[in-house]
Amino acid sequence: MSFCRNISQQMVIEDPLYYLTEYEKTLLKNSWAEEFGNTIFPLINKYRFSVLYSDNPVSRPNTPGNINIGLLLMPKGL
Repeated sequence: MSFCRNISQQMVIEDPLYYLTEYEKTLLKNSWAEEFGNTIFPLINKYRFSVLYSDNPVSRPNTPGNINIGLLLMPKGL
């Protein structure tokens, strides 16, 4: 896996957030996920993990380090 910088956050067309009802969007906004996404997630520096990945540009792109670390920090049982 090679490390690639993600300059912009692009959403996919099948993003599940597009298909949420207004009630579900309200529940999501008032849950711990909103606070986690706005406060903790941006503090995780994904570039610190670039040394763990290959320098070969033809290998598969990495899953961003901040996503992996964020998963480890999530509350247990979710």
